[in-house]
Amino acid sequence: MRTVAAVEPVGIVEIAQRLGVTRAALDKWRSRDVGFPEPRWTVGGRPAWEWDDVEAWARRTGRLPTHGGG
Repeated sequence: MRTVAAVEPVGIVEIAQRLGVTRAALDKWRSRDVGFPEPRWTVGGRPAWEWDDVEAWARRTGRLPTHGGG
């Protein structure tokens, strides 16, 4: 039997909540060369990311909160 990983699209607001930061912080990360993942999709005209991509980046860069976060 083959298992398929669940896709978990997230937007700016949800990412900010999960990482415990402001939307402004996310905007800075996106505009600077800190390796923040590119969005995979556009949903309703807004960028959307795969949560696994964002979570992996946050772990690598020490930005993933240790108190839950997703």
